[in-house]
Amino acid sequence: MILLNELRIGNFIKGPLTPNGVFYPEFSPVKPIELQLRLEHFVWFKANPDLYKQIDPIPLSEEWMQKFSTAKGHDLKWDLHQYIMVLKRYERFFLYYGNKGYMFEVKFVHQLQNVCFALTREELVLLKEWADNNRNPIPNLTKASQP
Repeated sequence: MILLNELRIGNFIKGPLTPNGVFYPEFSPVKPIELQLRLEHFVWFKANPDLYKQIDPIPLSEEWMQKFSTAKGHDLKWDLHQYIMVLKRYERFFLYYGNKGYMFEVKFVHQLQNVCFALTREELVLLKEWADNNRNPIPNLTKASQP
C-alpha cells in the first residue's frame, strides 16, 4: 500500500484498474495492472477514501529504468538528468545527485519520479522509443514531446 500523500499526477502505480484507468469495485477479483495516475483517479480517491488502499507501488527494476533512460556500459548506470544518476548495486538501486556524491536508495518507481521532480522541477518522462513501442497511455509525457 502507498500513502496518498506520496502520490502525484503522472506517478506509475499498480492497482485493480481497467486498461483505460477506471478502478474496479473492491470486491471484484481483478489482477492488478500498471498505470499512470491521472487527475480523475484522485477524484475517485477523495470520493472513496478506501479505494487508494488497493494500489501498490511498482518496485524499481532494470526494465523500468530502461523506460526512463538507456543504460551506460555494463555497470547498469542510468543518467536521468545532468545531475542525477541511478546505479544498480547488489540488487538495489541508488540515486546519486550532484558533484558531491549524495546518494540514497530508491525502491519504487513513484519514489524515483517524485525525487527527480523535487530535485530538478522537471518530470521524469518515458523515453519516446519505449512509449511508441508500448503505446504509452499518456503520450504527452514522453521526452520527445517536451518543449
